[in-house]
Amino acid sequence: MLSKSCSTNFLVIVIPLLCVSSFGGAQQAPPDQLAKVLERLDQLEKQNQDLLNEIHALRQELRSAQSGQSADLETLQEKAEVASHRIDEQAQTKVQASQRFPVSLTGMFLFDAFLTKNSSADATYSSTYENYSLGSAGGGVTLRQSIFGLTFGGPEVFAGGHVNGFLSMDFYGSDPSRGGFRIRRGAVTFDWKRRSITFGQDKSILSPFQPDSYARVGTPPAAGAGNLWLWRPQVTYEERIPLTERTTLALQASLFETNEYYTVASLPTGSDPIRPRPAVQAHARIRRTWSDNSRFEAGFGADSSTSHVLGQSVPSRLVSADFLIKPAAWIQISGTLITGKNFANLGGVPGGVSLVNNDVRAVRGSAGWAQLAFPVTSRLTFNVYGGVQANNPQDLTPYAPLRTHLIASNVMYRIAPNVVLSFEGAQYHLDEYWNGFVFPTTRYDATVAYLF
Repeated sequence: MLSKSCSTNFLVIVIPLLCVSSFGGAQQAPPDQLAKVLERLDQLEKQNQDLLNEIHALRQELRSAQSGQSADLETLQEKAEVASHRIDEQAQTKVQASQRFPVSLTGMFLFDAFLTKNSSADATYSSTYENYSLGSAGGGVTLRQSIFGLTFGGPEVFAGGHVNGFLSMDFYGSDPSRGGFRIRRGAVTFDWKRRSITFGQDKSILSPFQPDSYARVGTPPAAGAGNLWLWRPQVTYEERIPLTERTTLALQASLFETNEYYTVASLPTGSDPIRPRPAVQAHARIRRTWSDNSRFEAGFGADSSTSHVLGQSVPSRLVSADFLIKPAAWIQISGTLITGKNFANLGGVPGGVSLVNNDVRAVRGSAGWAQLAFPVTSRLTFNVYGGVQANNPQDLTPYAPLRTHLIASNVMYRIAPNVVLSFEGAQYHLDEYWNGFVFPTTRYDATVAYLF
């Protein structure tokens, strides 16, 4: 199109000139006619200049379009490089087992600065039953509650089942000076669509929930105040029955190994230690889901075992109820209620058995805890929780714990998806039998948790 326009203009210019030249050979052109020719030439020159400007503008637009395409290409390349780096970073958290199944690294680095205030008498109890108190008077900083864990997936098994598992450990072992390594929880689970078989170490199926806290991780919150927290070896079978599209009934049965260490506060000199015992447990849970932010769960369970103390058999019996209610995204209510006798072997406050002149009796009692959680935003959450255990005074010996109760609150703020800042204040009371003494303990914790 450009060549054609230039050719046309050329002819328009040349033909009049030839005409003027040929006419000039016969006679001289009038001045007004020459002026018209010159005016026409000026117009043609202006049109040519406009065409040149248009060509220049088109070339600029073409260069800009090519530059934009290059910029878009560079942006896509940068995004691809970022994605590649992220994939590489994620790959660094995975190792491969010898059977070529992936193993993922999980855990939490937990920095905990704390301050504890209590009475000297309560400090004696705190040192004797460390896992059931808020600690002795004083303050400090610890990393012992940090967790290191692995999760893994295995091959497909018969009938479309899959093998999955996990293992978590911390540095909360029996030697604080060395930060002894300790296995917390771990299991291998054979999962099918409607049933599972689990082999491992975990909390009792009677106590599936617990309060939310970064201050109490080495020993879970509300230990000895309603939370049956002990992680013990067990084999569990679960059957899931869909009742409706959004309602499921889960039935569980477990063979559980108890921990009899705290069954009796102290044994006569020379007595044989109390050995762990098998317990039979059953639990039924119904779950109803309305949306991602609204659900209801309720469970009921029972436990039966027998403790052997000084050659005598002492029954351990327990029934429980647990619940989780989340009516909206901004609130959640959860808790557990238990009643029975001799349940210190599952994580109740010691002791589960009393000794009176070498005669043993099971300590009857009731316990429970509850929590209100308020997720204000996706980053900010407020939690308030409390728990209590009350023992029957007729089953106790002097100076035994008659009643324990705990009240605590915390605030958690995520400064990044995997970094949480938290502050918690808690108060724990121990009521001692016979003398009526009450020993309060107050503790404050400021924590930084890096989840990986």
